Amino acid sequence: MNTNSFEKFKEKVIEIANKLKEAIKRDESFLIINHNDADGLASAGIMCGTFYREDARFTIRTIQSFSDFINDYNEKYIDADNIIFVDIGSGYLDEIENIFPNKKDSIFILDHHQIVGKKEINHLNPHLFGIDGATDISASGIAYFVSKEINKENIIYSPIAIVGALGDLQDKNGKRVLKGLNSLIVKEAIENGLLSVNEDLIFYGRSYKPIHIALSNTTSPYIPGLSGREENCVSFLSSLGIKLKENDKWKVLSELNEEEKKKIYNGIVMYLTERKISTRIASELIGEVYELIKEEEWTYLRDAREFSFLLNACGKFGQPWIGILIAMGVRGSIIEEAHRILEEYRLQIAKSMEYILRPGVIEEMNNIVILRGNDFIDEKQISSIASIISSSSLISIDKPLIAIAFTKEKSKISARANRELINKGLNLGEILSNLSKKFDGRGGGHAIAAGAEIPLTKLNNFLIELDKEIGKIIEKK
Repeated sequence: MNTNSFEKFKEKVIEIANKLKEAIKRDESFLIINHNDADGLASAGIMCGTFYREDARFTIRTIQSFSDFINDYNEKYIDADNIIFVDIGSGYLDEIENIFPNKKDSIFILDHHQIVGKKEINHLNPHLFGIDGATDISASGIAYFVSKEINKENIIYSPIAIVGALGDLQDKNGKRVLKGLNSLIVKEAIENGLLSVNEDLIFYGRSYKPIHIALSNTTSPYIPGLSGREENCVSFLSSLGIKLKENDKWKVLSELNEEEKKKIYNGIVMYLTERKISTRIASELIGEVYELIKEEEWTYLRDAREFSFLLNACGKFGQPWIGILIAMGVRGSIIEEAHRILEEYRLQIAKSMEYILRPGVIEEMNNIVILRGNDFIDEKQISSIASIISSSSLISIDKPLIAIAFTKEKSKISARANRELINKGLNLGEILSNLSKKFDGRGGGHAIAAGAEIPLTKLNNFLIELDKEIGKIIEKK
């Protein structure tokens, strides 16, 4: 990202923010439509908080896919003066313009996915300025820049933008650290006393959960035999000579000294080596830890990665409003409900991972690896499972992963690839966008991570064509 790109991006931010401020002054209503993952809920929380602070009229609608919007927009969306898409929309510009031919000036898109179609709508996307939306900024970061331009006091939402970026795995760049425009947001949050950053082991619950539970709760990356297995983690850590209790009190990771942490890391490397599992997993356990220092240490909201996992749980468990309220800043009893959802979601993820590791669940074609979740994996959670698998080296990383779950009439597809394949010219978002249309579906996303919906009756033919298309690209290099 160069300075010129950032300046042009800022100009567009100011333009969009000024239009929204003028609409607020005219007492116009707003409808926010957001994606149901962590970044989508963080984005929605920032925008809802922004409008709430301005005493503006707004409603919110969370969707899993653009098809959800198409299926019921007539009833629910037509009365709003302004419609704002966050973390969704850039891949469907032509469709949006066709649906609202007379509302072009009152449609806003704040998104970071690859762009498909015309650009005449109020559209803020980093790709328009040569900034990588898959690695340098997520939708919540875009929403934050707009929010801060509307009201400088909205800098309070800078940590939520970090939460959204981590939820979209934008730290998975070999160093587990945020870069690009994300790093500017991190800097602002630190300077305003809202965030602290330190390099450490990345365990979920590192500051308040017993060490063995923190290790067990860690699923990004997923460690076979340890993730989701508390009893195994107790045995593993004890075998390394790690004292789990001190004066009858469970110790937490943040209380360990550097020598003890090094012993755990080296122990995990040995554990993986003995089981012939890629030691690349261990490298994913060290990185920058982003802490929201205004949050209580004993909550899931203190660590930004845990915060993002909680938002993801709310969205994927069909309770997005809880995640949005928390992202807005609401606390109190709603945290207890979010905690219950999180634990149920964590249990489902563990069951899904156990299913995936069974023989025969993963199958290979010439150029892709297929995970058929069938009816076992919830279609709302297939994208989370795909991300966990791809970031944990649990399958061959030489081919893109195509994870599939089913609804009544459609198959939900989440595709992931590694950086080496992207460097060869592979662009999953582009391929799924173009190919899905040939099979009466919809698709899009990023080069490295994308999704699609395909009618069940056409799934097998779609996979055959997808395998061929990816083969053509890879074989060129």
